Amino acid sequence: MSVEANWARIIRWCEQHAPKTPTRLLPPADLGAVRSAEAATAETWPEQLFQWFALHDGGYREYPIPLVLPSNEPLSVADAVETRHRLTRSWEDEAEDLGGTEALMAEPAGSETEIYLPAFIPIGDTGAGDYLAVDTRGGDRSGCVIEFFNEGGATFRWASIEAMLDCTASALEHGTDCVGWVALVEDGVLRWDFA
Repeated sequence: MSVEANWARIIRWCEQHAPKTPTRLLPPADLGAVRSAEAATAETWPEQLFQWFALHDGGYREYPIPLVLPSNEPLSVADAVETRHRLTRSWEDEAEDLGGTEALMAEPAGSETEIYLPAFIPIGDTGAGDYLAVDTRGGDRSGCVIEFFNEGGATFRWASIEAMLDCTASALEHGTDCVGWVALVEDGVLRWDFA
C-alpha cells in the first residue's frame, strides 16, 4: 500500500476508536514550505517524505497530543527543520571524536551510529527527547526510518515511511504490537504502551 493509503487506515481506525486524535492533526503542509525545508537541510529528501508532509503539518502541541505513531507525535515541517538543526549542532563535537561528520555521513543509510547526523530528517517526537527520523544517507536503505535516542544512538526501525505506517495501521487494526508498542485508548485519545 502507499503512504497515503496506510495513513488513511490509521485515521479511519482513530475516527472509529480514538476520535479525539485525528482532530489534533494540522492540515497538510504547503508544498512550497516543504521544498524550502528540504533546501534548508541541504539534503535530498525521498519522495515518501514529501508524501508524508502532504498528509499533515504535524499536530497541535498541547494536550491531547496526536500520538498517531507508536509513542510519537508527527512533527510539522518547521519543527522538523528546527529540531534537525538543534540536534545536529548539539552533536557536532561528538561527531569529530568519531572521525568527523563527513565520514559518518558516508556510511550507508540505516547503519547504527551513536550521534545525530545531518542526514536525519525528524518526523516524530516522543516529547522525551527521542525522535523518529528519515535517514537520507545513500545505500539500499536510503529513506528508511530510524529511531534516535536522547542519550545517543540511532537504530533502524522501518525500511520506509510506508512500512512505518503499515506497521502502525496493522497494529491498530489487529490489536497487535508495532516494534513493541501496543495501542490503547483513553478518553477518545490514542496512546501507546510498550509491551
